[in-house]
Amino acid sequence: MKKYLLLTAALLLILSTVALCMTACDPVVSAPETTDTTADTTIEEPTEEESTMEETTAEETTVAETTAEETTAEETTVEETTVEEETTEPETQYVRDGTPKKYITIRMDDGITQDARMMEIMRKYGVDCCTFYISSGLFGQSIVVYPDRPDVTHKRYTRREIVAGVYDGFDVQSHTVNHYSLKGCGDSQVTSEITRDVAALKQIFGYRPVGVAWPGGDGDITDHTIDVVMETTNIRYGSCTTRNTYKGIKKFGLPQYFMRWYPTCSVSDADAQSLLEEFIAAPCTEDMLYFVWGHGFELDRFDSWDKFELMIKTIAAAAAADEDIVLVTNSEFYELFKEEIPAWKE
Repeated sequence: MKKYLLLTAALLLILSTVALCMTACDPVVSAPETTDTTADTTIEEPTEEESTMEETTAEETTVAETTAEETTAEETTVEETTVEEETTEPETQYVRDGTPKKYITIRMDDGITQDARMMEIMRKYGVDCCTFYISSGLFGQSIVVYPDRPDVTHKRYTRREIVAGVYDGFDVQSHTVNHYSLKGCGDSQVTSEITRDVAALKQIFGYRPVGVAWPGGDGDITDHTIDVVMETTNIRYGSCTTRNTYKGIKKFGLPQYFMRWYPTCSVSDADAQSLLEEFIAAPCTEDMLYFVWGHGFELDRFDSWDKFELMIKTIAAAAAADEDIVLVTNSEFYELFKEEIPAWKE
């Protein structure tokens, strides 16, 4: 009996040991990756302050993206509108009705500060038949034109001043980018001097210039210069400085070619006023033109502001009294006669 009890006890001990061993050797199941991720997220959970910062950043990002989209849309609209405006050529308010007229037009060069006083005088009398010629590469430049008269300035308007509206109400055309003598330039440089100036003025004024005042006058161009300009640019008239009578053209005659458009006289010529009065008094049996050109600084140099005002006053009174007298800008005159007068030799 005792032996039986000992055997039973031994058997129970063995069974217990085996059970314990099986339990200890049971394989461990790895935690799922989601559990690890959850654990990691829990460990990295942001504080309340960090959460606020993340929310703010998200809001700012959303606002920034929205603003960027709106800004882009606005810029695109403005750009498209600008392009549309830039491609619109200024329209003349006049039409030719088949009857002879007497046309008066003025040209002033360089885009200098004396232009403001000139425009003030012209506005005073309601005269806006002046075209100003500007070199966009020389904005803000100052030079000495008369060493013996340092008081006579030649200061060009800055781009900012021009954009602000200095020339509002007046026609502006090209004077090339850098005012170089074009006869000394290669073909590609001639093209560049014109096209870059046209592009700059188009951006500022919203229309593409079709005219140029030859820098230095017609003595600084050649027929080849004109050929290049005609072939590579949209310029279709070129204003000269030599009096038309010196070129065999009647004093009040129309140009033979627009690319060599000679004036009647300079604003500083001694007979400028008497020529104007002769023109006004002349019978209008055919189309006639009084074309005066110059620079604002000349009026300082020769102390001739009173003479200029008399000229403008005379022009205004004549136009008001005689319907045959028509005041036009240089580009308006070109538009009126471009089908009749060739731009250049064919």
